[in-house]
Amino acid sequence: MIKTLNRSTLLTLICLAGICFALVMSTFESRAMQSADLYAMWLAGDFLSMGQPDQVYPANIDRFDMTPPVAWWPYVVQIDPEARIFPYIYPPIWAKLVSFMIGHVPFSVFDVTMLALHQALLLGSAFLALRLCGMRSVTLLVAATATYAALVMTMPIGIALGENQPQILVSFLIVAAFERAYSRHPKLAGGLLALAASMKVYPLLFIVIFAARRQWQTVAWFVIVGAGLALVSIALSGWALHAEYLRLLSVVSKSVIVTKFSFSIDALLATSFFQDQLVSIQYPRQVAQVLDWSAIAKGPIWVALSGVAQIAAIAGIAALAARHPDDALVMPLAATVFALLSPLSWAYTYLTAFVFLAGLVTRLGQKGILLCVVMAVAFHPTLAQHTLDITLFGVSSFWVIGLGLMGVMAGAFLTAVLGRR
Repeated sequence: MIKTLNRSTLLTLICLAGICFALVMSTFESRAMQSADLYAMWLAGDFLSMGQPDQVYPANIDRFDMTPPVAWWPYVVQIDPEARIFPYIYPPIWAKLVSFMIGHVPFSVFDVTMLALHQALLLGSAFLALRLCGMRSVTLLVAATATYAALVMTMPIGIALGENQPQILVSFLIVAAFERAYSRHPKLAGGLLALAASMKVYPLLFIVIFAARRQWQTVAWFVIVGAGLALVSIALSGWALHAEYLRLLSVVSKSVIVTKFSFSIDALLATSFFQDQLVSIQYPRQVAQVLDWSAIAKGPIWVALSGVAQIAAIAGIAALAARHPDDALVMPLAATVFALLSPLSWAYTYLTAFVFLAGLVTRLGQKGILLCVVMAVAFHPTLAQHTLDITLFGVSSFWVIGLGLMGVMAGAFLTAVLGRR
């Protein structure tokens, strides 16, 4: 009994030390970056506070190419000439809420606060995900610590922290929704998923899992909370801004962004078959700087095929969820497949699935361990810095390896689900 207690206490102390070390190291590295993704939300709120709602969303109607509204650059260059600027692509409510802070809270305070929140949520996501996988007590602590430490040391999640990317919050809300449903709190589960969908639209796809499992209370509360948030958003921001946001979503769904970090099937198709049609993106005329990405507008056939693939994926996930109603790994499988088929996926979009990787170890044994090790090594900055600049088949080998690993991860989750007895 004493030996067991001492061993558990020692492991707990080691884990706490590991969490603190990973937290401090990743925080210092994140603070060295400019939080460009969070800054986009701040700028959208800033222009709303100035009474310029036409400068919240990018105006390009031909394709989405990650360039900001035209008024942003000349405004920002007066504040910080070195700043990187990305467009705001989230629902109006969050820009409106940020607009209330303008003039009262400096961006630096908002930035640090969100980084602290994201660090906590990243660790919380790992704990909740592995709890869903059936881990408890010291095993849960060790696995969650290892997951958190490994994630913050990878380039995809390091970038997400450095950019203060809202994906971290969205992933936490999705994982928390499924954990609450598993713990028999269906109302809270539906509300959490609705909140996630109010930040990035794609989480609404996960409702098919609850519907397939006949968890109707969760579905109902998702609809109720989601409708409530939509009404509040319209009341605060007005319908015109929401119409502009819906227009943007339509443009995004018909566009493809190709970068070294865009792990998606659309990006694969674009680089494989439409390389000569890709347009290198440049900031507005005030800046003679070519950016490290390109874009293309999908043709009608491509748009139709993408829609068919997405519908097939949703139907397949629903069928799998109905057949395996208690399997926690259906959700990360869905997260991986949805991201692969999304018109706009980055390396950190897969965070919702990454936090479940330790669950593959208990299901697949040595194969699960091998996948975790390979991903941790491939995405570690020491190796990634080299593979980013090494071309393979005419494109970045980091992108080729990353997209390939996302496909392998999807296959591993599917194998784990189908192989469960």
